[in-house]
Amino acid sequence: MNAPTKRAANAPAPPQPPAENEDCLSLNIWTPAAVAPNAALPVMVFIHGGSFVAGSGADPMYDGAHLAANQNVVLVTINYRLGVLGFLAADGLAGNYGFLDQQLALTWVRDNIRSFGGDPDKVTIFGESAGAMLVGLHLYSAPASVRLFRAAIMESNFFALPYKRLADQVNVGNIFKQGLNCRDLACLRQKPVNDIVTQQYAYTEEMSSVFSGTQYYIPFSPTIDGTVLVRQPVSGAATHARKPVLLGTNKDEALLFTEGRSFPPLVYAADVAELFGLSFQSVIAKNLPSDSSSNELTWGRVQTEYFLLCSTRHVAASTKAPVYAYLFNHQPSFTVWGKSTCRRDGNVCHGDELPFVFHAADKIGGRFTADEAKLSDTMGRYWANFAAHLDPNGVPASAPATRWPRFSAQDRSYLALNAPSLLVQNDPYRETCAFWDRVGYELFSPWSPKPR
Repeated sequence: MNAPTKRAANAPAPPQPPAENEDCLSLNIWTPAAVAPNAALPVMVFIHGGSFVAGSGADPMYDGAHLAANQNVVLVTINYRLGVLGFLAADGLAGNYGFLDQQLALTWVRDNIRSFGGDPDKVTIFGESAGAMLVGLHLYSAPASVRLFRAAIMESNFFALPYKRLADQVNVGNIFKQGLNCRDLACLRQKPVNDIVTQQYAYTEEMSSVFSGTQYYIPFSPTIDGTVLVRQPVSGAATHARKPVLLGTNKDEALLFTEGRSFPPLVYAADVAELFGLSFQSVIAKNLPSDSSSNELTWGRVQTEYFLLCSTRHVAASTKAPVYAYLFNHQPSFTVWGKSTCRRDGNVCHGDELPFVFHAADKIGGRFTADEAKLSDTMGRYWANFAAHLDPNGVPASAPATRWPRFSAQDRSYLALNAPSLLVQNDPYRETCAFWDRVGYELFSPWSPKPR
């Protein structure tokens, strides 16, 4: 692994490597100013999202300066191989290289973070979207990861989206090879990396069209191979989770994915049938009354509830270790992703919480209102308290004004994060999630094309 980039929280950012580069095994470290090597501060390691094909730990959104300086933590962001370079399975290889990169980064942190003022015994991993999914894999599915951290934070984990088994991932790899006129890995290794990446995006677009507007077919992703990853996280939570967890979702997550897409009745029915069976549209119509005639909004709500909100609730209730659950309900006053649906009707979309966690509105061209700045500082305090004390409330000297109750199967309490005020809610989606609980969150297997 390349030497890390380290800077004090009040220092300007040094030059960063390109956001997408095959030589990507690097990490960035932020510390409070003038931190002593023996400070033994809590360490927060962030795993970025991007559907396993994009993103970077060097993205300005994930600038750790504010968290490090204001919450007295060591903040680390990491990179890992993406897409076909990180997750291709073929010719006896099981993929998961990008996941192994993360284990290598966590091992490096364990062995070296003391030199940066961090405590290797107080490492919390956290991530958003695909990053949260990867955190879930480290937590529930990867035996070798367990010793590398002590707690986990998951922002918007698609718990009901299953990972492919090895045979299915090999099918994907074989079709990918055919697209580059290759029969084996030796041929692939002779191809320019730009050709490989171009084919990756072309193949992803082709396969995504099978699911029309759902965007949930991801060809190159972690594989349940029986060695590195041994079980689906949604089933592992009940039996293999012994570490404290903080997790949550945003109010209208999936509108980011359905926004602007056409969902005429036949397309909508095809998407529902592909995921839930041919009769499922009538079940949805009966059990989930729509507040809109727009299939875009209805389908966005269904995806939010099934893949994120209710499956997260299910995992939280199944986990035996301490759990703290949140609902992010605040629509930012600025544009996070530039999506129009996410800017109307109070919608709060996928990723909208990120600038609040990192206090990074200015990094994406926005500006917090006074209430938003307060919300961001409070969220940073909760996140850092959890890393330091395994409890977002921390100790009395650092406790935010609103006490965050633990979530349990008996008392499903959430902290609703909003500006100007926070609110503790008891199971606000009880009826909606009761329906999806009856459906179950291992309803379908990840679809895989057969070799041509």
